[in-house]
Amino acid sequence: MKQKTIRVFEVEDFEKLKNVVESKFELVKNHFFMLKEPNEDIQNFLKEKKLNYFVINSDESFTSKKEKNEVKIKIIEKEIIKKRDLEIFEKIIRSGEELEIDANAVFLNKINPGARVKIKGDAILLDENRGNVFVEGNFLFVRKNKGNIVYNSEEIGEIKKDTVFFGDKRLEI
Repeated sequence: MKQKTIRVFEVEDFEKLKNVVESKFELVKNHFFMLKEPNEDIQNFLKEKKLNYFVINSDESFTSKKEKNEVKIKIIEKEIIKKRDLEIFEKIIRSGEELEIDANAVFLNKINPGARVKIKGDAILLDENRGNVFVEGNFLFVRKNKGNIVYNSEEIGEIKKDTVFFGDKRLEI
């Protein structure tokens, strides 16, 4: 069994950020840093350290270690995202299982062929999907897809590497 965790640090104080990053770099290097507003000093520091970050409600960039190009991400309907619950599924979703989820969902394990999952919120699939997944939210992250995923009424084909869908945008990481 594998355990995977998504970590986001909310950054407000530049000095605290520098202290944490410099003293605990190995612990925080795979986390995301969220800024409530643009801050050139903080953003330049995070870029220099090649750390992932995003700025809420801004056209500022998101930095990825795997790609040197910058990608713009904008959080739109912040109110809806805040109000929606999150469900985390650690178990394998077996063939014949049917789930209807009225929340955001994170799947830490496989979704097997013959399983059917309908998600009204955003979704993160951290292991391989071979089932039928329907996502109605604004955000989808897929690690690997050999099944059938329908995201906002559009079918997504096979996915071999980490891919983010945000609104009508698609980004392979």
